Order: sequence, then structure tokens, then C-alpha cells
Amino acid sequence: MTCDTRGMTGLGRRGVAVREAVLAAALDLMNSDGLAAASVAAIAERTGVHPTTIYRRWGTHAELIVDALSQQLDAALPLPDTGSVRSDLIEFFRSLAVYLDTPVSRSFSAAIIAPQHAEIRGRFWATRLGRAEVLLRRGIERGELPGDADVEFLLDAVGGPLLWRLTLRQEAVPAGYVERLVDLVLAGTTGFRS
Repeated sequence: MTCDTRGMTGLGRRGVAVREAVLAAALDLMNSDGLAAASVAAIAERTGVHPTTIYRRWGTHAELIVDALSQQLDAALPLPDTGSVRSDLIEFFRSLAVYLDTPVSRSFSAAIIAPQHAEIRGRFWATRLGRAEVLLRRGIERGELPGDADVEFLLDAVGGPLLWRLTLRQEAVPAGYVERLVDLVLAGTTGFRS
């Protein structure tokens, strides 16, 4: 696929088309051959977009990879609204577990652990899991959780074990694991009613 990069200064149609093509190529390369395969040179060759255009748009290879993975993860993690904080959290974290068990996620997780990626890693996960705060805020509004519930702590308490199991231990999540985590965390939240 070759993209016309003339007129790339704004976010016009060509700019949007180039962005989509570059992100799609990055994801395709990571999905098929791992993070190392998704170099700027390989992405440029696949899309016909000059490497300087890619660097001008994203600044660094890491920023490009985070953008591509963010787009993929946001699509893989829709925010459910079942009417129950417990059910919402179970659906959300089941989807996260499925995503974390993909080859591209495992490859990314291994590469992004490096100390030089601390800022990008922190921003990536803070933004992604920050989207899930709405699930808990709805639970607070419905009276399922106390008004002073620490939403960040609750998300960390459920998400941490999943990240630990899938990325560091590289073990599958057994049936019922997410439900048990959610129930454990919610049971420790004063005033939780299922």
C-alpha cells in the first residue's frame, strides 16, 4: 500500500489516511512477527510513507508503537454498561485478560519493561486503565460502592494480578479467575452490595 504524503502538514484526509495506514502496518507487523519487526523502516516500506514523515508525526519509534497499541487496546476493551459494577468489571477485565494473552501484547510487554521506556509505559497503562475509572464511578453513583472509594486503587487491585500472571509469569488465566479477583476486591470495599 502506498500513501500520498503531499499536504501532510495538517490532519486533512491525506494526513488521516497516512496515520491509519502507518498504525495498521505497525499492528500487522507486530501481530505477525513481534515488536522487533515493527521498525520504522519496515513500516515505511510497507506503507510507502517516508521514514522522516513517520518521525515527524510521532517523534520516536516508541511513541508510534504506543499509539498503535493504544488504538488496538481501546478497540479490544470496550467499556461495558451492564447496570452492575461487578458485571462491568468482570467484562472489562476478561477482555483485558484476552488482550494480554495475545502475541503482540506479550511482545510489547517484554520490550516495554526496559527502564528507558518507563515514561511511555506509565502513560500507556495510566491512560488505558484510566478509561475504566468510569465503571467504578458509575458504581459509586448507583450506590454500589461508597462515595469515597479509591477508584485507582480498586483498578490496580484487580488489574495488577492479571498483569503479573499474564506478562511476568506468562501463565494463562484459568476459568473464574477474573470473577474471583473482582469479588475479592469488591468484598474488601466497605459498603459494597452486589
